[in-house]
Amino acid sequence: MSRCRNIAEHFYFTDVRSILTYVFIVLFYCFAIYPTADAGQNKLQTKKLKIYHSGTQPGHYLEWKNKPILLIGDSVTQGWMECGFNFRQEAYVDALAARNMNLLMIWSYIGTNANIQKNDSRIGYDSPEIWPWSGSIDQRNLNLLEFNQAYFNRLKELVAYANEKNILVLIIVHDGGVKWRFDQHPFNAMNGNGPLTEGRQYVELHDYSKEMPKKLDTSMSRRQQNQYLQERFCNKLISELSSFPNVIYEMFNEGNQYNANLRNRHEQHFLSFFRARCDNLLMTNTDHIFGDNPHHDNKVDMITLHGDWINRFDDFWFGFTAMPPKPYLLSEPVPDWKGSWNFLSTIRRSVWEVTLAGANWVSQNDTSFGWDTNAKMASKSGLRDLSYDYAGYCSRFFNNSGINFYEMKPNGKLSSTGICLARRGIEYVVYAPKGGQFTVDLAEASYPLKAKWYNPRTGNFLGPTVIKGGKITIFRTPDEKDWVLYITTDNKNKIDSILN
Repeated sequence: MSRCRNIAEHFYFTDVRSILTYVFIVLFYCFAIYPTADAGQNKLQTKKLKIYHSGTQPGHYLEWKNKPILLIGDSVTQGWMECGFNFRQEAYVDALAARNMNLLMIWSYIGTNANIQKNDSRIGYDSPEIWPWSGSIDQRNLNLLEFNQAYFNRLKELVAYANEKNILVLIIVHDGGVKWRFDQHPFNAMNGNGPLTEGRQYVELHDYSKEMPKKLDTSMSRRQQNQYLQERFCNKLISELSSFPNVIYEMFNEGNQYNANLRNRHEQHFLSFFRARCDNLLMTNTDHIFGDNPHHDNKVDMITLHGDWINRFDDFWFGFTAMPPKPYLLSEPVPDWKGSWNFLSTIRRSVWEVTLAGANWVSQNDTSFGWDTNAKMASKSGLRDLSYDYAGYCSRFFNNSGINFYEMKPNGKLSSTGICLARRGIEYVVYAPKGGQFTVDLAEASYPLKAKWYNPRTGNFLGPTVIKGGKITIFRTPDEKDWVLYITTDNKNKIDSILN
């Protein structure tokens, strides 16, 4: 407002009229010529990831920088944290961006120590893990009351660089491998000043409906300390990343080993905690919670599922049909991929099967540990890059080829392959995982159509060719490998007649 006050030097008030004139000019100068804080905030909001609420399928898809997108990316799980400064994070982001992938996923932390790292087939040496807290589990002196700012600075560098490259960063906040690494978990009392003596206690909070005071009382009970320390970590994470528009939070990694009721209450508590502090999209891993109702939970923006890589079309189709609609993500295909050659076809099938079910997808990719060149997984870099290629071809198809996926919905019954995304009568995408002959029901498109083949192994289109619609039509793939078939019409009159 100093600019506004300085205008007074140009006026000499002689009467009421001149005063009113002055007030009008000041207001115009301040709010018309100089953007307001709210206007700046609104401009920033347009860049944030949000739910796409336009078109014929509102609420099912996502919007990023004013454009509908499908998230297709890669997960290095705990590798970013365990490999610390040896993890070449900018090279990792560059590799994804070069393939038009738009998502990377990391865990905030994992229980670990030198012995585990040396014997881990992904790492193979005592890697320089970077903790959110000061101290070391190797020395059993991790201090949960003192944050390690170097961790948060490095995380901000990753998020900032990813944002430059139009990549979103999904951070898994809670757990840290309690079910198989509790001996090395930071909340284990044996490793410093953690409050827990058993892994199951991680979800045991003092008050699920209220937050703890911001100052620690040494007389706090175990549950009070546990809640306090978890809340302080979450608050630090949110505050450090608050200026970045490309951050997504998934509350918890699975949690099927906990008491089901307490696991759900813990999730609800932290959904509320995050929602009170940020407008980032929040995800819940619903298949490891009992008693939740994510489609009717206004704290939940997006629903994630874990489980097998393939044969998931019906799972995500079922989620697509649930109301009110919310976007879905396969955030952890299981088991993780460690670089076997014969598994690449599974990765390829997984990304197409899930995206054609109207959902987003991320690879569970342990070969990405190889961005630490000291890690054992560095030897798998060729296969790792090929897996990126396959995911990238899918991302380019949906996000860069003019496919109107955001107007379409999954309908496996339209094709004998059982894997189809369509806007009936207008646009169809079919995946044939085994190649060969299959059918597509084009009964609602009784006019000429254009058909193109898309090779999911090279990212190239073949065609188009003109075909007749109005019936169940037989197709045969160009060879006996997997292919994607894209069918559409550019007859505007026919499209308008269907829409009207």
